[in-house]
Amino acid sequence: MEYIQGLFDLAKDYWVLAMFAGLISCFIESFLPILPLIAIVGANALMLGLWGGLFISWIGSGLGTIALFLLVSKFNDNKLFNKLRNNKIEKAIKWMERQGFKLLFIAYSCPFVPSFLVTITSAFCKREAINFIPAMLAGKFVMFLVVSYPASDIGGFINNPIKIAVFVLLVFLSWTIGSKVNSSLEEHKHDNHIK
Repeated sequence: MEYIQGLFDLAKDYWVLAMFAGLISCFIESFLPILPLIAIVGANALMLGLWGGLFISWIGSGLGTIALFLLVSKFNDNKLFNKLRNNKIEKAIKWMERQGFKLLFIAYSCPFVPSFLVTITSAFCKREAINFIPAMLAGKFVMFLVVSYPASDIGGFINNPIKIAVFVLLVFLSWTIGSKVNSSLEEHKHDNHIK
C-alpha cells in the first residue's frame, strides 16, 4: 500500500507528466496488445482521479485505435498487411462485414474481447471511419468507466460491499456479453468450415 501511496504522491507532484505518461501508454497499447490496458487504465484512474484518469485513458486509447485503423485501412492491400491475414482473420472479416454499430460497441466495451483484433478486422473489412470511430469511442468509454470506477478509490471501494457487488455484476455482464460475441464468431467460423 505504501508503494501505491508513493505513486499517488508522485502523480500529484508531476501531474502533467503523469497525464502525458497515461495518455501515451494507452496510445501505444493500441499497437502493442501485449501491454495490460486494464492495468494502465486503472493506474491512470488511481493517479489522476476517476474522471481525469478516465478521460486521459479514453483519449489516448481512442487516438491510438483510430491511428491503427487508418494505418491498416490505408495499406490494406500491402504485402506486409496481407501477411497478417490468416484463416482466423479472414473468417472474422466475413462475419464482421455483416455486423454494424452494435457489434463494435459491444466488442470495445468488453475487456474480454481483443480490441486489437477488432480494430484490424474492421480495417480489413474496409469499414468507413465515420461508422467505426463513434462505435469504438462509445464502447471504450463504457469499458474504461467500469475499470476506472473501482481503481479511483480502492480503499473506499474495498470497504463498501455495495460497490463491490455492482462491480462484480458489471464484470459478469461484460464477460457474458463478450463470451456471446466470441461464441457467435466461433459459430460463424464453424458454419463456414462446414460449407
